Amino acid sequence: MSMQAESRLRFCTLAPVALLSRCAGSLRTMMAMSDKDENGSAEAEHVGPSAREKGVVNARLVFACIVFGAASFMFGYDDKLISPVAALSGFVEKFQGPNPVTGKLVLTARNQNLVFSLPLVGAILGGLLASPLNFHFGRKWPLVAAYIVSIGGGLLQVFAPNLGAFVGGRSINGIAMGIAMATAPLYLSEVVPASMRGRSVSSLNILNLTAGVVSTVIVWGTQKLGGHLSFQIPLAVQSAVPVILILLTIPLPESPEWLVAKGNLSQARRNLRKLRGFSDAKVNDELRLMELCEKQNREMRAEVKFWHIFQRQHLRRTLVAGSFFSLNQISGIILSTTYTTVFLTQLGIGDAFSLTIIASCCTLAGTIAAPLVIDRAGRRPTAFVGMAILFIIDVVAGTLAFYRKNNQATLAIAALSFIFNFFWASSFYSLSTLMPSEIATPKLRHHTMSYTIACQEVTAVITTLVVPQLTSADAAGLGAKTYLIFAGCMAAIIVFVYFYMPETRGRTFAEIDEMYAAKVPAWKWRSYRTSSEARTGEEVVGSGKQET
Repeated sequence: MSMQAESRLRFCTLAPVALLSRCAGSLRTMMAMSDKDENGSAEAEHVGPSAREKGVVNARLVFACIVFGAASFMFGYDDKLISPVAALSGFVEKFQGPNPVTGKLVLTARNQNLVFSLPLVGAILGGLLASPLNFHFGRKWPLVAAYIVSIGGGLLQVFAPNLGAFVGGRSINGIAMGIAMATAPLYLSEVVPASMRGRSVSSLNILNLTAGVVSTVIVWGTQKLGGHLSFQIPLAVQSAVPVILILLTIPLPESPEWLVAKGNLSQARRNLRKLRGFSDAKVNDELRLMELCEKQNREMRAEVKFWHIFQRQHLRRTLVAGSFFSLNQISGIILSTTYTTVFLTQLGIGDAFSLTIIASCCTLAGTIAAPLVIDRAGRRPTAFVGMAILFIIDVVAGTLAFYRKNNQATLAIAALSFIFNFFWASSFYSLSTLMPSEIATPKLRHHTMSYTIACQEVTAVITTLVVPQLTSADAAGLGAKTYLIFAGCMAAIIVFVYFYMPETRGRTFAEIDEMYAAKVPAWKWRSYRTSSEARTGEEVVGSGKQET
């Protein structure tokens, strides 16, 4: 599974968050009325959300969030494991032998395509299966099923007699990952109160990348053993993790949101009671909110169709929202994530496995830094600064590739790839998960997200297939010169962002609707003054005027 697949995990968190955010106003009104009835005072209407939800967290809620969040750990482990494993001499010796062109124990371009790209088909299938499974069976049991499938896929990889069996095991595991990465975020977004939803769901990203660091450290330790054990031990660890998660997941309560959608209100109330620390009265209030949200969701599904996203009034927003996930994959990041260890080995770096750990840590650091940057600096400044740095790194690294015989130049390319990881994660990658949720037309958000995922999948398959054909010695043999191709892509992306990426920091959905309706150029959004109704989040009845 590739780094591109990681984008899908984060992206699957947006749909439930978007739906429930539209019901936040209803929650405030409902709970304020409840407080007014209990206290006999209108002053309760002004109590903030955090005060109303005081005491909501109990031990079972925390435990449930940790266990479902661990699905991301399993995903991250798998996603980052394959690059160092595929570069192990014991792995290449068993499944391929020396590269016929270089004579070194490095996978050929064809075999890299098989190992890295083909399992994406399994992930796509798992993502498609997740929707009906989540609809009919809830959140808990599809995740348990994914863990069972993952155990089978993992064991097949451990004991694979040939490369075909190994790829088959990875494809089976890809199905499990697709189901898990679409299911776990749904549960986390549904069981926590609104004030905690962002932190709960975003924790998946950190756990995901933390697992990547853990997997690369394990391979770094086992590669010293040599032979088949060097790759079988990390794969055996991967197979053991789902066993533990199954035992922890089964006792957890099913999502009350899903139970409400199925009309099982009595069980929904019992489960919500288990996951809340406040009074029964507030549990009933939250349950009524869930019923309201479900009613609104049904009405929304009845009013709109998928093809409406391509109507003239929505087309620009659809194309912009659907582009970020795809574009970040042609920035050059694939060389320092999905193919990190293989790429570093091709460069002739002495200890590629140790450097892979550093690369994973840089990506994790960038992800942690992203929330601090995006909300303070804004979307467009973060994009332009980050993308400009990525463009410069692409150019410099690609140029240094012409001096590959110089050891200092090779080390510089490796160092630049680590810097690239940090700035990519803190800017381009994080914006890719944020912008679609803000730009998409509210009533078409779910359909826009589906379109975005489809675009991303196409790009993921293309990049993982093409890159080995460009870098490998038995193919085009460009090596690090491939960075220059990505530099050209980044130059085009920067131009696209200037003309089409709006500044949405601090804007309500109503303001965004108004500005798109008024056809405000993307570079003028920061200074545009919208109507007072839009600024307060109410329905837009007129267009705003540009601030002078």
